[in-house]
Amino acid sequence: MTNADERAAFHEALTAARDCADTLEAQATSLVGALADVPMDAGLRAQTFAHCATLKDRAGRVTFELALLEAEFGRGELPGKDALRKLIGLDATMMEALAPLAELSDALERAAERDDAQERAFVLVIEATGVMLQGLDRSRAATAALGGGAAS
Repeated sequence: MTNADERAAFHEALTAARDCADTLEAQATSLVGALADVPMDAGLRAQTFAHCATLKDRAGRVTFELALLEAEFGRGELPGKDALRKLIGLDATMMEALAPLAELSDALERAAERDDAQERAFVLVIEATGVMLQGLDRSRAATAALGGGAAS
């Protein structure tokens, strides 16, 4: 991989990670708004809002860390193993923030099975989770593409 190729791949990975963080924050914010008037078990609503707050917090942390990486990249330095490790860590941070949504979705599904009025909440969470997971997949793929160049 040439230096130009390596820089382009690193830029792509930074962009994908930033897009993922932006998606997490936007989906969490949208989900809180969408669920405001939807019938939902009070405990599950509280859990959902707490998970959304965590998603927004983690997205903000990732965005900050990406800004630091971009500053290093902007100085003309070639990304190395440390930069790759940081990107992998940022992907892991976002994945860790998304993981609790699986259990939450299961609980919402059970609530919807007991009460059809709660099905909308389940659908909204599943749809938002799907969008966030797609963003994470793109970020992880872009980071993985660096493995050969930045890790050498």
